[in-house]
Amino acid sequence: MGKFERALNNNEIRAFFNGEGEYFTPEEFSMGYHNHIINFTGLMGYLEKQEHPYQELVKYFRLYLSSLKEDPLDAWGLFNNIGCYYDLRKDNCYFLTQNEDLIDELTAEEKKKIGVLCRYLRDNFDKVPGSAQMFPIEKQMKLEMEDACPYNLLTF
Repeated sequence: MGKFERALNNNEIRAFFNGEGEYFTPEEFSMGYHNHIINFTGLMGYLEKQEHPYQELVKYFRLYLSSLKEDPLDAWGLFNNIGCYYDLRKDNCYFLTQNEDLIDELTAEEKKKIGVLCRYLRDNFDKVPGSAQMFPIEKQMKLEMEDACPYNLLTF
């Protein structure tokens, strides 16, 4: 059983997406950060075997989003997971295509929550563990938007 299936069975979707506890996957250069893309690709591998993988992704992402609060790690995890989705989608990895857009599936209220958390992250990035060793959040957000995400997450 993979990490995502275990998280699903244990009702720990938020912990999985944020890389908490047993769902923490170290970044490959051992800098102490959680590697969101490893968990996200594990999620994709699980979902790819389901009958309606894209609909399942939307369902689990909504469940994850609904569990988040204004907290540095929640906001950081959300930003990274959105980035993972768009990075995989731009390459048409797994079942993801350019014709489907996760954020388009969300309600106005869910998009608003993304905006609130991304603005919170921008204003509180210094509270994210290890942030002093990372690119400034403005640069990360700019790179993410230019790279694959068609939205300015700060404007929701």
